[in-house]
Amino acid sequence: MNVILFGFKRCGKTHYGLKLAHHLHMHFLDTDHLVEQRYLQIHKEPLPYRDIVKKHGFAFFRQLEKEVLLSIAHVKNTVIAVGGGVVLDPENVERLQKIGMLIYLKTDKETLKKRILSHDPPAYFDPEHPVESFETMYETRLPIYEQVQAHWIDTAKHPEETVLQKIVYLIQSAQDEKNGQQ
Repeated sequence: MNVILFGFKRCGKTHYGLKLAHHLHMHFLDTDHLVEQRYLQIHKEPLPYRDIVKKHGFAFFRQLEKEVLLSIAHVKNTVIAVGGGVVLDPENVERLQKIGMLIYLKTDKETLKKRILSHDPPAYFDPEHPVESFETMYETRLPIYEQVQAHWIDTAKHPEETVLQKIVYLIQSAQDEKNGQQ
């Protein structure tokens, strides 16, 4: 079984994904890193994902994401952290639902704002107006994230260990249900 973690930037996808993979003895993939690897294969130049967006634009970056999702369609026993924009495309959501259980790492607005604005702003933010960019991004993405058929885990209201326990419980329940149907 694969577990796919999605949500806003800085919600903890990679953090929890690595811990979960270690705890459950699963593999771990981060699609942003896979996009960087794909870019390196094509252009023979290493470039961080944020710089790929700056240099080539979002359409190019989103196409690389789609290629990455196709390339991982057959992975097994893997925790996958997807970039925050992956689930904005319904085609990507459909593809992800076929390869694993989706878990939305929900984090409250103020926590996200603090985390995001305390680092370099994302490539899609206006550097002159980061707060406004955050507000626009949050208001645009929130309803989309919440419409994705997925399990929700609130990462801001619980300590790290509780979040991990909740995710493990969801995975075990899904596996028990699947085994009971066979």
